[in-house]
Amino acid sequence: MKGKLHLPVLAFAIGGGIVRLNDTEQILLIVIGVIWIAKFRQQRILLLTLTSSLLLGYNYLAPPTAPPTPSSNFSSSVTVQSIKSQDDYFEMIVQEPETKLKTLVSYFPEELDHAPDSWKLGATCSIEDEKSEIPYATNPGQFDFRKYMASQGVFSQLVVENVDHIRCHGQSPFNRLYEIRQNLILTVERSVSEDTFVWIAALVFGDQKQLDQGTVEWFRDFNLSHILAISGLHVGLFIAGVYLVMIRTGVGTVEQARIFLLLLIPLYAFIAGGEPSVLRASIMATLILFLVFLKIKIPIVDILSITALTLLLVSPYSYSSIGFQFSFLVTFSLILSAPIFRQTDNIWLQSAQISLISQLSILPLQLHYFYEFNPISLLANLILVPYFSFIVIPISILLVLMAVVWPGASLFFSDLFGSVHGFVLEFAEIVAQPFRLSWVVGEVPPIWIMLLFLSFMYLMASWSRQELKRASLNGALFVALLMAVSSLPYFSPKGTVTMLDIGQGDAFVVELPYRRGVILIDAGGPPSFLENRSKTADEIILPFLKSKGITSVDAMIVTHEDGDHNGSVPSLIRDVIVKKLIVHPYYPVTELNVEVTRVSAGEELEINGQIWKVLHPKVDAGNPNDNSIILSSEIGGKSWMFTGDISVDVEADLMEQQKVMEADVLKVAHHGSDTSTSEEWIRRINPEVALISAGRNNRYGHPHQAVVDRLEDREILIYQTSREGAVIYTFSGQSGTFSSFLSYNANR
Repeated sequence: MKGKLHLPVLAFAIGGGIVRLNDTEQILLIVIGVIWIAKFRQQRILLLTLTSSLLLGYNYLAPPTAPPTPSSNFSSSVTVQSIKSQDDYFEMIVQEPETKLKTLVSYFPEELDHAPDSWKLGATCSIEDEKSEIPYATNPGQFDFRKYMASQGVFSQLVVENVDHIRCHGQSPFNRLYEIRQNLILTVERSVSEDTFVWIAALVFGDQKQLDQGTVEWFRDFNLSHILAISGLHVGLFIAGVYLVMIRTGVGTVEQARIFLLLLIPLYAFIAGGEPSVLRASIMATLILFLVFLKIKIPIVDILSITALTLLLVSPYSYSSIGFQFSFLVTFSLILSAPIFRQTDNIWLQSAQISLISQLSILPLQLHYFYEFNPISLLANLILVPYFSFIVIPISILLVLMAVVWPGASLFFSDLFGSVHGFVLEFAEIVAQPFRLSWVVGEVPPIWIMLLFLSFMYLMASWSRQELKRASLNGALFVALLMAVSSLPYFSPKGTVTMLDIGQGDAFVVELPYRRGVILIDAGGPPSFLENRSKTADEIILPFLKSKGITSVDAMIVTHEDGDHNGSVPSLIRDVIVKKLIVHPYYPVTELNVEVTRVSAGEELEINGQIWKVLHPKVDAGNPNDNSIILSSEIGGKSWMFTGDISVDVEADLMEQQKVMEADVLKVAHHGSDTSTSEEWIRRINPEVALISAGRNNRYGHPHQAVVDRLEDREILIYQTSREGAVIYTFSGQSGTFSSFLSYNANR
């Protein structure tokens, strides 16, 4: 098995993947796994090992399931397992000793200073407050916080309002290490310039929260996020630096340097935050040093395999960690690609190969998680990775040491470094701005992820054997698969109308068959008391569009100027190509750098073959709600009416003028307020389905019970976002069906 330990680890990981798929996908992956394992049928021991590893992974790496009847009360005193400081709050994860259930406890102090003094690692706490459910995703493409926490075995949360309700005492020996780390961070923060500290915090201590969000997004757009997260690269540079300094300066012998590193590496891993990539590199380095002492030679791929298996056995939750997946995929790919690197002595060509292989190895998963990638990122990595590797990271580590032993000088040098580094990044952003182009592929089905990985594996195998013609064909196949999966919507006869769950507001996305057109009707923003005006766009609308592979909107129709209908418009115009903004004649348009079309009652809109009749407004009603654009259209064999926030007065006026007709689907006005949707209006429209977009537990009481009763009395099917999450009408030709996002996910 020497040099082949990665094979059973791969089988173990495939088993963990199979259990996360639906029945059809499981069968497909099992077939692939069986075909792969069958290649080793002449090696019976290896065949048995791979089969056993696959079955073990299927059972051992199964995602944790929530308790069938989660209790809102803590059954006993809990133990603090971790403590973290976030942007404006503190959190800790606690575990009940008897049930082993974990809860996320969050505290939002009025003035951010420090977590309560009694919150310590290993402390035993009694908690009076009750637990609640963790928020979940209610829209396609939205980050699912509940699923993320469940992957760590956490199924409930508690937001602390009164810290006196949590009484803690005691601590574990690790808490002292935690305090040393916090004190070191504070010492460095006081001893270096503010601009430099944000980079030291990210690159040395693994804390990115102080970095400017725009900078983080820029790195993400160019697939450079791995630079900001402490990885094996950082650990390797630290170990090499310490080793060379000790040898070159004569501080210690080779033997002493190795012993010192054996003691130092675990401490460094703790100081760096203990992320999966850090643990992987640290465990590997420790194993290598230990084996050198024992004079045992083991292939590096086996050491990596032992490291991966150890982390998965100790913490099965690591399997779902993006950092764990990316770190090991890249490292395995680079180690197994050693024959490729030996084909040339050109260091620049080797650097390009390393960058290309690193990105291709994680590309299928990157598309699965983020729906997009930047094809120009290879060049950006070639330039910035060496800059950070050999300049920024070493200087950051040196400044940390200087802050401890010579704080007077660290401020001067950090200020100088901060100025130069800031200039370099600013220059890089200016030069790279024209190339900030993302290929938005959309949500990639598991079968396509499997095909991409298989194509990549055959590409690497051919390249390693110097079968360049076959490697080129496999590379072309990889690109063809990417183009094919991103083109799927353009060959699909299905269209959709999605009522997004954005809380107290409206946002509808209409996708015509064959991606003939994409139309948005309203794009509400967050509540007025939130400072982050892009929150709804960034967390719900944009992720939804990206998950669908949408980068261009043919028309954005804004019914009226209230923030719960237009609050996300500026953010969407900034991040998505909006070809046309459609508003009523009395809508105040600011400079949005987009073509504006005004429509009024009696007009027809033709948007990529889809006809929309404008029923209102004709004259200025004097207030935004009653000036709402009312639209009707035939979509998927049903007649639809979108009503904005009109009141009963507008309804009565339209009925009196005989300007309304029956509609199969009614978007209930004003989120179900009792100022709209009169009995006579419902009778005149006579809908089969009513759509209500309203926030959960909103302060307005929407939808009002009187409106719901009127609709139910006429046996109208009601879908409301506060109950079903996003509501999707999927159609083909003249027929379609409604479904709710939450019901669909519950049945998966």
